[in-house]
Amino acid sequence: MKVAEAIVAELERQGVAEAVANLGFDPMRMAKEVIRAADGDVVPFPGPRQ
Repeated sequence: MKVAEAIVAELERQGVAEAVANLGFDPMRMAKEVIRAADGDVVPFPGPRQ
C-alpha cells in the first residue's frame, strides 16, 4: 500500500492527480493497477467512473 500511496503523492506533487480525478478516474486505484501491471499481471482497466 505504501508504494501506491507514494505514486499518488507524486501524482499530486506534479498536479496530475487532480486532473485525473477530474476526468473521473480514482488515482489510488490507478496506482494499484499500475503496480499489478508492472508485476506482469494483465490488468483490465475499466476507465472513468460513470
